[in-house]
Amino acid sequence: MEMNPVHVSLFAAFRGALAGKTIGRTIFNEFVRVRCADISGRVLDLAGGANPSYLPLLPKNIEIVRTDKTPSKGVEAVDINADLSFPDASFDAVLFFNAVYIAEDPERVLREIRRILKPSGAFYLSSPFVGNEMPEPHDYARYTAEGLERMCRKAGFSRALIERMGERASAAAQIKHPFYLSNIIRAFIYPLAILLDGIIPERARKAHPMPIGYFVRAIKNNP
Repeated sequence: MEMNPVHVSLFAAFRGALAGKTIGRTIFNEFVRVRCADISGRVLDLAGGANPSYLPLLPKNIEIVRTDKTPSKGVEAVDINADLSFPDASFDAVLFFNAVYIAEDPERVLREIRRILKPSGAFYLSSPFVGNEMPEPHDYARYTAEGLERMCRKAGFSRALIERMGERASAAAQIKHPFYLSNIIRAFIYPLAILLDGIIPERARKAHPMPIGYFVRAIKNNP
């Protein structure tokens, strides 16, 4: 499943910094904007929360079912650690962003996601790799690309594209986010980090990757 790489512009990094976003959030949002541009039909946003930053970046014509552990306006209560309360083959796409580390049994969650996807339906996942712990309410694990590929394969997804979000420089900027005292400082640091990511030799990135996180797109094969 070959796709053109997602490039985060210096302007996007600059704008995200001025808006108070972390560089990780800025990069992730750009992946959502590009990779989710072609989703359509009925879409499940699993464990998305009350006001996810990526919601305005999704196509406007989708029918989205929003969920979280705690219900709120427009958001259904769904416990990802239990069987999902949706019929088989009921969604064209499922989003599972920045929540796999919360799951008590991630492989079970992915099997449930595959069950509720229609044949040829798409599954989108993002997972942090370098960053602080985030107990929401729990934080159990960080996954490598190999770990995510294995998890998808064991859940029954035979086709998965796994991409790195960021590299050493942006990962370092993400970790140091609390030390930047103003958005103006971030507006200088973030574009510089994107530039430095771009000059890291490809050999080093392949042999010893150190991204902020990973973005996964997997397809449910026809039976």
